[in-house]
This record gives sequence, structure tokens and C-alpha cells, in this order.
Amino acid sequence: MTFLVGCRCAVTTTLLVITLIGLAAPSVASSPPTLLRASLIVKNAAESIRFYGQLGFQVEFDQSNPRRPEGNPFPLNTPSTAVRIVSSSSATGEGGRIGLVEFSSPAPTDNRVDIRGTGLGDVVLVFDVVDAEAVHQTFLKSGADILEPPQTYVSRRLAPDGSPMQGRVFHVRDPDGYLIELLEAPKPIAITRDRAQGDSPSPAARK
Repeated sequence: MTFLVGCRCAVTTTLLVITLIGLAAPSVASSPPTLLRASLIVKNAAESIRFYGQLGFQVEFDQSNPRRPEGNPFPLNTPSTAVRIVSSSSATGEGGRIGLVEFSSPAPTDNRVDIRGTGLGDVVLVFDVVDAEAVHQTFLKSGADILEPPQTYVSRRLAPDGSPMQGRVFHVRDPDGYLIELLEAPKPIAITRDRAQGDSPSPAARK
């Protein structure tokens, strides 16, 4: 009798463990989703294409279609009847893709109260750049809305020899006011000091 009770307990415990393992292990059918791209709703897709082209982004596809607002599941705040969808990728093909969506006839209204003050609900796109000052000069020439010249930051990481490293970062807004962060990865301070000596200061840096 004791043996049967022990067997029943062992079987029950085994079945419980198997059940828990089955619940914890992801099935092939329920594999995690993959982010395709971050899409921005823009006023003028052509202007946005030119802006992101300065960062080396190239158009993968660009298509315009009529849109039926009735019963459309996309929660747009106006009954737009036309849409243009663009997808761009970096010149290297690495990193994330940017989607540009231009609704028209009529165009949607802007939900943001103040695009100059970044807050909850806003998007920040972070780009890895090789030379922050070179990108800064490119945006200066194009008349982009630059918030500040490249700033130096000290990294928590150390160089292989244990010495400190520093990088550079600055911010700009795209044609629709989305905040863009341009981040130059940290390098040993001796390298960044040599590069800084050759930089041409921006108008903002002279103030």
C-alpha cells in the first residue's frame, strides 16, 4: 500500500514537472515577433527621404496607394484617402530600417502640443556615426534644425589598457520634428583629442 502511494506521488510529481516545462518552453508556432522597421508619419515623404539620405539611408521600396478610411483598422485621426509608404535602410544594410508614411487627402493633424519640448509619447531615433563632427557639418550645410554642436561624453567603458574613453553626441530634428540623436562611439581619449584639434567650430560653438 505504501509502495502504491509512493508510486502515485512520483507519477503525479513527474506529470506536474512535465506540464510546467511545457508551459515555460516556447513553441515553434508562438515564436517571438521580429521588428520590421520603425515607421514615422510624415508631412512630406520626399523631404524626409532627403533628410535621412544625409545619413546614408537608401530607399528600398516606395509605393503610393489609394486608401479606404471606412473600416480601416489603422487608427488615423483623419479620413485620409491616399497613402505613400517608404522603407529605407542604411548603406551598409546593418541596423534597423526606417519607414516613412505620408497620408493625404486630407493629411492627418499633429497630435503633439509642442514639438520643441520632448516628452512622454515622443520618439527618439539613435544613429551610430563614425564622426559626429562630419555629420554635424553636413547638417549645417543643409540647414537642418540642429539643437547643439557635438558634445563630448566620458564612457563608463575603459580602453584595453585601462585608460578612459570618450565619445561625441549631438541632436537634430528631422523635417517633422522627430528627435534624432547622433552618437559617436567612445574611443581612447588620446584619439578623440587629436581629432578635436582639427575640428572647425560650428556657429553655435562660438557663442
